[in-house]
This record gives sequence, structure tokens and C-alpha cells, in this order.
Amino acid sequence: MQLILDFGNTFQKCAVFDRENMISDIKFEKISLNDIVDYTNSFPNIKSCILSSVMNTPEDIIDYLNHKFDFIELNSKSLIPITNKYSTPDTLGKDRLAAAVAVCKLAKGKAALSIDIGTAIKFDLVNSDKEYLGGSISPGLFLRFKSLHTFTAKLPLVDYNNLHSLIGTDTQTSILSGVMNGAIAEVNAFIEIYKSQYEGILIFITGGESIYFVNHIKSKIFAVSNLVLIGLNEILLFNE
Repeated sequence: MQLILDFGNTFQKCAVFDRENMISDIKFEKISLNDIVDYTNSFPNIKSCILSSVMNTPEDIIDYLNHKFDFIELNSKSLIPITNKYSTPDTLGKDRLAAAVAVCKLAKGKAALSIDIGTAIKFDLVNSDKEYLGGSISPGLFLRFKSLHTFTAKLPLVDYNNLHSLIGTDTQTSILSGVMNGAIAEVNAFIEIYKSQYEGILIFITGGESIYFVNHIKSKIFAVSNLVLIGLNEILLFNE
């Protein structure tokens, strides 16, 4: 069994895989060593572990993982099952790299696009030669709403949901329409450009805010909630 750890700024996710099958997952808002110990005690057959972290991981957690498991902390020099063509690999987000590995695995030899919608909207492309080429990053929904409120004198901070029409009838619904419909149009437009340049490309969508998009995307897509965890597991298996 493998322990997969994805530590983001908002949530820290843990999962257990039995080879390629995920059998358990959990997330924390502020993870501690005790959380990891309690979680892994239920899975005594865990042998290896990979950590992807954008936070300053506490030293006691790193020490525990090093002593308890065959441990890898993902970085730009880690061995991965795809070719990384990004010109600045040291600056590439680990979540983007893991998502690229995952879609390459799921696409089975076809070009694949990962769309991860959370704090940012991230597109990441892997071609049919298993080469990661890069992608794009733009602000996520909350950042768009917050910027309108922060950088203007009177525009309110709007709570958003799936109930948005094209025409706003007051300031709040106008902001809701502009941000939500604008972001959806952006994603649809990017998908069409990728489809025009990469014949037969498969589209995968993930991320905490993808729920606001999946029913509005015009192209065929595959919604995969744990794309980054799947990719991290593939990297760990590749390093055995």
C-alpha cells in the first residue's frame, strides 16, 4: 500500500492506495503529526509514501515519514513517468505536475488536458508523446470576486453559486453574471483552442470549484475529483 500526501495552503489531503486503486482519503485544514499517525494506523500495510507540499511542512512530519516509510518528497528533480518540457521546472507547481502525470495515465496514449479549478484556473497539457508542455494560470472565481471588491470603492464582495443568469438586474447579480459567465466562457474558449491544435485530445477537469463549471462546458469532459492524488500515486509507483 502507498500513502499519498498533498499539502495545499487551504487543505491537506491524505490518501491510501493499494497499487492503482484508492481505498481511502481524508482532508484536514491544519494537519499535524498526530493526524497522520492516527490515519495511517488503520493501514498497517503501507510501505511507501510521497509528499507534495506547497506549505512549510513541520519537521516532525518529515522525520516521521522518513523513518516510517520508503519516502519521497516531490520536487523538480524527482523521477516522473513523463518528460517535463517546462522551461523553468523549479517554478512549476507540484500539483500541476501531478495532474499532468495523472491525465497522461488516464488518456492512454492520447493528448490530454488537465483543467484544475480552485484558487486559480490551471490548464496543463500533455501531448501524445507523454511530454508535458505547460499551460496557463488565471485567477479563480474567489480571486475575481475579491479583486472587484478590493480594488473598487463601492462594489460588494459577492457570494457565488450556480444560480447566475446572463443579464444582471442589480449590481450584485451583474457581478455574478460577469464573473461566473466570463470564467465559464474563458474555459470553453481555451478548450476549443486546444481541440483545434491537438486532434482527439481528452479533457479532464478537477478542483474544488469545478462544480460550478462541469454543467456549462460544451465539450465532452471527464470529471476526476482526485486527479492530483492519482498523479502522485503514479509518480510513487514509478519510483519503486
